[in-house]
Amino acid sequence: MNEIANYNEEEIIETTSTRVDGKPTLDSFFNKDGLLLRVYGWLVKNAIGIILLIHGLNSHARLTFLRHNVEIISKDKAILKDENNYYVYENSLVEHFNKNGYSVYSLDLQGHGQSDGWENLSLNINKFDDLVYDVVQYIRKINENLLRLSDDTSSVTTCEDNLGCKKLLPIYIIGQSMGGNIALRTLEILGKTRDNDNKINIKGCISLSSMISFHKIASPGSYKHKFLYLPSVRIVSGAFPTSRPIIEIPFRMYPYLNDVANFDKLRFKQGITLKY
Repeated sequence: MNEIANYNEEEIIETTSTRVDGKPTLDSFFNKDGLLLRVYGWLVKNAIGIILLIHGLNSHARLTFLRHNVEIISKDKAILKDENNYYVYENSLVEHFNKNGYSVYSLDLQGHGQSDGWENLSLNINKFDDLVYDVVQYIRKINENLLRLSDDTSSVTTCEDNLGCKKLLPIYIIGQSMGGNIALRTLEILGKTRDNDNKINIKGCISLSSMISFHKIASPGSYKHKFLYLPSVRIVSGAFPTSRPIIEIPFRMYPYLNDVANFDKLRFKQGITLKY
């Protein structure tokens, strides 16, 4: 069953002057498994650096890093103002970076937003590292674009001690929640391949409220984690890979966030698969 909604482009990304999402450049690429991934760029002239934003689980690029076209009545309730212009660039994290001279890139991770999902299902993956390799591929594509623009002084800086040598703009990776985990794992993979030192000018990483460990379930490395929790999870997810036993876990501290999430057209509302 196809669980990814087939939206017309005009229904999601308005092409008129009324758009309030900052009118990012829109692009896409196929990953190693043939999934089409949507990417966004909020670019500035004479950029001093590149920011790559990675969203968390059951979200997408614009939902996480732009503001939302809602009125927050209280911590319990928000009111929708315009569902067709739901993502607001003004006063967002993206606008903040742009105003400080940084071009911003982001993507909808596979199974999220407008990107394809594994086996044509939303919030479904084959392996977690597939998300990481998608980000690595995207970073390399960004880097290739910078290299192609190496004659443009707005994109590179000429090396002072080597005529004709070009120095790529610094890249900073920021990941939120699951995206923070992906950001850290991306650095690990790039470090192993030496791309970070030799080809890609990554200068920093910020991991926001990252999904790093689950000590409340079982401490990683413990007997319970190694011989009980992990084997049980593998058996259940292997037997029922596309089942979704938990629809969604609501926000409790700030319940208005449930409204913000539910108003979003692109956010999948039926929870992750056991394979995830």
